[in-house]
Amino acid sequence: MKKMLILLLLPVVYAFSQSTQIVQFKLRGNKKGKLYIGWYQHDEDFMKPDKAVFRKIVAAEGKQAIDVPFDGIPDGTYAISVFLDENDNGVLDTNGFGIPKEDYGFSNNVRPLTRAANFNEAKFDLKGKGAPIVIEVK
Repeated sequence: MKKMLILLLLPVVYAFSQSTQIVQFKLRGNKKGKLYIGWYQHDEDFMKPDKAVFRKIVAAEGKQAIDVPFDGIPDGTYAISVFLDENDNGVLDTNGFGIPKEDYGFSNNVRPLTRAANFNEAKFDLKGKGAPIVIEVK
C-alpha cells in the first residue's frame, strides 16, 4: 500500500518541481524576423540547436521587447542562446570572418569582444519560478 501511494504521488511531486519561466528579449530598433531560442544544460551541447533541451522560434515583428514563456522547466543549471533571423533562412548569418551579421544574445548578457560566449559564462541556476530572465539581443 505504501509503495502504491508513493507511485501515485510521484507525478504530483514532479509537476511541482517544474515551473513556467519567462524570458524577456530586448531588441534594438524595430527589426523584424524570428527569434531562435535554445536552452542548454551542458558545455559540450552549447549552441548546437539539435542539443537544446528546450527551444522555441518566436516572431519578433517590430517589437522592442518580447516576453516568451517556457513551461515545465525543471530546476537546474542552464545557458540560453538566441539570435534574430532577419532573412528567414534559419541560421545565424556571418560575414567572411565569422562575425555575425544578425543580432544575437546570451543569458547573463555576456558579450566577449572576439568570440561567442561559452557555456560557463552564460550559465545560471534556475530554482522554481523566478523573476523574468532578461536577454539583450544586439
